[in-house]
Amino acid sequence: MKWVVWAVLILAVVEIGLVLVVRLARGSFPWLITEKDEVPKLDVNALGRFIECSFDSHLGWVRKPNSSGIEHGQKGQVKFQTDSTGSRSCGSENLMPVIAAFGDSYVFCRQVEDHETWEAQLSGRKGVGVLNYGVGNYGVDQALLRYEGMELPSTVRIVVLGFVPESICRIQSYWKHYLEFGNTFAFKPRFVLGPEGQLALLETPMKHESDFACFQTMLPEIQRVDGFYIKKFRSLQFRFPYLLSLMRNPMRQMKLINSIVFRKLLRSVGMSTSWSENLPFTLVMRDNIRLAHELYGDRESTKLLSAILLRFKKVAQDRGHSPLVLVMPQLMDLKLAKQHAPYQGFFKHMNSLLPVLDLTGKFARAAVDNLYINDQYGGHLSVAGNSLVAEEVSMWMASANLNL
Repeated sequence: MKWVVWAVLILAVVEIGLVLVVRLARGSFPWLITEKDEVPKLDVNALGRFIECSFDSHLGWVRKPNSSGIEHGQKGQVKFQTDSTGSRSCGSENLMPVIAAFGDSYVFCRQVEDHETWEAQLSGRKGVGVLNYGVGNYGVDQALLRYEGMELPSTVRIVVLGFVPESICRIQSYWKHYLEFGNTFAFKPRFVLGPEGQLALLETPMKHESDFACFQTMLPEIQRVDGFYIKKFRSLQFRFPYLLSLMRNPMRQMKLINSIVFRKLLRSVGMSTSWSENLPFTLVMRDNIRLAHELYGDRESTKLLSAILLRFKKVAQDRGHSPLVLVMPQLMDLKLAKQHAPYQGFFKHMNSLLPVLDLTGKFARAAVDNLYINDQYGGHLSVAGNSLVAEEVSMWMASANLNL
């Protein structure tokens, strides 16, 4: 029986060692989650800033009217400004608004100046005003809801719904913490499909600022309707026994732990590089995009996305607007797709039902390194990348005979 005792002792030592390593690594990288992340403690000061600057009881969060900010771009600080309606400034304020764009950070155009966004460049090409209602980290569901809730100027004729392919994940998220670990303030609405395929809206659980103080009581319902609590969060969470948690996804977990430890070692000896600093998040981004690509082969996921896009078409047509779905690939989409991205077939099919402009092929054939800012967010579009988007949207408008 001595071997049994020794086996138990060895397992205990390995378990203790693994717990210590994970908790040490977790201190500098929130994407390595443990049992403490099941009910995370919300930072009071950060929450106060979020509520003041971004909280929205209908959409979850939003770029508020007459707001401004500064980010760190590729060549230093970049600034942004929104107008009285929440549209990002683009230098066309004196022009009659004809185009309105809704969507995520690729619509907002993170990491470039107001006059460098694709909306600003499209405005310059067409000589008309372009409204930019993009919001960072939005799902196409939130973008649609924002469009539905806004009264646009009567001069608007074209409405663009733009997003990255990863949005197929975002539309199944109810609390982004379960999809993007550590994003604890980002509660959002989501659509679900009824028995006959109709969309039903689940409103955001945070309807009032005070709801954040008692979010723990809402977790059972949030976990029930969030598409990633079991599929992703619980699957990747370290909890006792840690060895068993490791074995659920050994390759992913070991690569991530090794990258964090490696980064710590280089920092300790003053040899840190941009590559080592970005390595853990790069691994996470790669896993996130792989998951999104897989979901384009999942019938329930594509049915939900299809229903949302067709609802956008109907709302636009009811309002007398010409709709355009604009798909902009992330840098990791192109890196993972050897020849053909898994989502391209889906959007090709959707193009038979409503206008869809998928820029994946165009970006893949271009000088990719010049089109992206390879930042910690996974590669937002550079000025050149935004110029390419503006050119393609302009060409689509011409081919669609949309005379302005």
